[in-house]
Amino acid sequence: MSFIEKLTQTIEKNQSLLCVGLDPNEKNLPEGDNIQEKLLLWAGNIISQTKYLVCCYKPNMAFFEQFGLEGLEALQVICRELIPADVPVLLDAKRGDIGSTAEAYARACFDIYGADAVTLSPYLGYDAIKPFTDRADKAVFVLCQTSNPSAKEIQQHGIPTLFEHVAKQSQHWGAAEQVGLVVGATQPEALKRVRELCPDAWILAPGVGAQGGNLRMALENGLRADGLGMIVPVSRSVMNAEDPKAAAEALRDEINRIRIDVQIKLLDAPKVSRFAELIEGLYDTGSVKFGEFTLASGKNSPVYLDLRRLVSFPWLMKLAVEAYAEQMHNTPCDLIAGVPYAALPIASVLASQAGIPMIYPRKEVKTHGTGQLVEGVFEAGQSVTVIEDVITSGGSLITAVESLRSLGLKVEHAIVLVDREQGGMEKLAQAGITAHPALKFSEILEHLLATKKIDKEQYTIVKDYLSHG
Repeated sequence: MSFIEKLTQTIEKNQSLLCVGLDPNEKNLPEGDNIQEKLLLWAGNIISQTKYLVCCYKPNMAFFEQFGLEGLEALQVICRELIPADVPVLLDAKRGDIGSTAEAYARACFDIYGADAVTLSPYLGYDAIKPFTDRADKAVFVLCQTSNPSAKEIQQHGIPTLFEHVAKQSQHWGAAEQVGLVVGATQPEALKRVRELCPDAWILAPGVGAQGGNLRMALENGLRADGLGMIVPVSRSVMNAEDPKAAAEALRDEINRIRIDVQIKLLDAPKVSRFAELIEGLYDTGSVKFGEFTLASGKNSPVYLDLRRLVSFPWLMKLAVEAYAEQMHNTPCDLIAGVPYAALPIASVLASQAGIPMIYPRKEVKTHGTGQLVEGVFEAGQSVTVIEDVITSGGSLITAVESLRSLGLKVEHAIVLVDREQGGMEKLAQAGITAHPALKFSEILEHLLATKKIDKEQYTIVKDYLSHG
């Protein structure tokens, strides 16, 4: 049985998203002949009182390592014998190292201690994660935005922030049910953003209780519409309570009350695109306009996309480039090429952030100087991902690709911000180009209607036009 299967069964049986952390402190241990006996008595008492109130247990490895070999032997017994076999064990180990070392860590966590899931650091990249996700029945929770006060110094650095980058990258590090994220309950805005970026992922949200995280705010920002997708770990508030059972039961019931409220709100709320800010920004800046327009093809259109305006709105350019960047994992390449003219500034920013050299085909061939068809430094045989703003018929993109291919460059993929859904994708496929749109125009329409940016009449006119265009 996989971690998620075991987790969801326990959630259903115990009606709980509460995870009790096991972080032993010597001063709170009971009397015993040795430290191992004390640890087992301590853990056994907490587990016996709470096993019908939790979705999983989270032993923190450091708190057992501090007691040396006896502590680690106690941890092994706790994970393998004291915690019921049908309740998942999420080992808080925060491991992260190069491939061969990660393999050793994975064997220790899963084979020696019997964990079903483990927390990992993403700092070394996929190499450090793969040995864990190679175990199809196991899961990992990748540190994303942690609950400690100084986490922002590192995790909110950059554009996009490091925690956003980790959230996006993690979704390609294993099967969907294998890779979750650690996002502190003390960081509600980060929880909201991670849920937008990873709508289906499981989130481990530490920080409720002694660390001061607001439970309601955390659940409102992190829960999925099905009332699942979050694990709420609490350690000291249960471990150090005079009555651990009563403390755990009160927390479980409070989580469930809020969970029901949040689920009702989410189910009643209109579906919001994860690109909501980008879509509304395009509308508010006039980059998406409704009315009567003549396209380059000569056809009339009730809608017009003008992404040349992005250069005047740095915040909107940032959102657009982030949307393009999400598609980059589908298109490994040596070079990025922007299609003149609207896509050139977009491609330039994207290339700079991705650290990939950029070239671009000229719209008109130079009749002076070098007379180059394609500007930039390149060699025949290199692979190129083409960046375009909008796909309508795909004509300008195909022309750009032909120019690149004529010089011996390998072009199979294109990334675009918006597919107008008017047959361009099919024409590109016929030309041997796989296009990866960040947005379909129908998604833009649905969101603008839901947020009352456009009315039903405008929506219907454009919808009918696109379906017959």
